[in-house]
Amino acid sequence: MPRALTEVWDWKDAVNDDIKDMSVEEKIRYFSDGLVQAEQLLHGRLIRNDDGSYTLK
Repeated sequence: MPRALTEVWDWKDAVNDDIKDMSVEEKIRYFSDGLVQAEQLLHGRLIRNDDGSYTLK
């Protein structure tokens, strides 16, 4: 099994553990905060797309 795939599964499991007892509003805030953290970490700029997704430039 590729190491990268195992890492992705570990990250997925960690996120699921983080959000398992959260309300919908808390989950929205959790993922929104994650977007902002990624934006800052990568020194990028979030752009909201017409379909509601985001692009990081």
